[in-house]
Amino acid sequence: MDTVAQAQKEQAGIIGMGRFGSFWAEFLSSHFEVYGYSRSQKENPACKLISLEEICRLKTVFICVPMRAVPETLERIAPLLSPETTVADTCSVKVLPVRWMLEKLPPKVKILATHPMFGPESAKFGLDGLPVVVYPVRIPDEDFKRWKLFFLEKKLAVREMTAEEHDREAAKTQALTHMVGRTLSRLGVKDSPIGTLWYQKLVSICRQVDKDSPELFNDMQHLNPYAGEVRRNFARIWEETSAELEREKPGTV
Repeated sequence: MDTVAQAQKEQAGIIGMGRFGSFWAEFLSSHFEVYGYSRSQKENPACKLISLEEICRLKTVFICVPMRAVPETLERIAPLLSPETTVADTCSVKVLPVRWMLEKLPPKVKILATHPMFGPESAKFGLDGLPVVVYPVRIPDEDFKRWKLFFLEKKLAVREMTAEEHDREAAKTQALTHMVGRTLSRLGVKDSPIGTLWYQKLVSICRQVDKDSPELFNDMQHLNPYAGEVRRNFARIWEETSAELEREKPGTV
């Protein structure tokens, strides 16, 4: 099996055992011997928890902390990492995390940018065809090919994108979706006995977004350099469309 994980399972570490980190541990466990590190005590953790020093000696380390905590995390692990270690982020934005990793990690440490475009909720319906974005920031071609093969074996749709390409797309496909879902949720959108199929899909978006932390929502909006422009364009077009409706309002019958 010519993948990242050979017949004898390789070891992989996860820093940050929150909701996504725990999910990612289970995702990797079919091919890896997975270990985790968490600052706080966890009941029934998804994998064995070890010290940060031990995590940093593993061959692969995934960063699964909140995006705003990534710079501090990188600074903590930088002096502990082996030159043979691959550090991979899983952030919902890419431009800033890639910059942080290049700035804060030792030059011999390998860097892989990843963004699984799914999580604990969406994966409940199966992984087949779900996208994962990858980019070889600083990693040998052979290692990068093996990672892509691993994700393909998990039946994911592998998309290779630069950090800038990713964030431009994610500003529309993710940040805007979460903005609309959060807005509709605050509006009080909920199930209706006469809800159409498309209305039900809007309700489903609200439910998904409500399960994410406020920190994730804010980081997704503020740390993506293109999200603000997409939000402003949406607001402008909404106002233009509303104004058109007012101008075209039919007379009283």
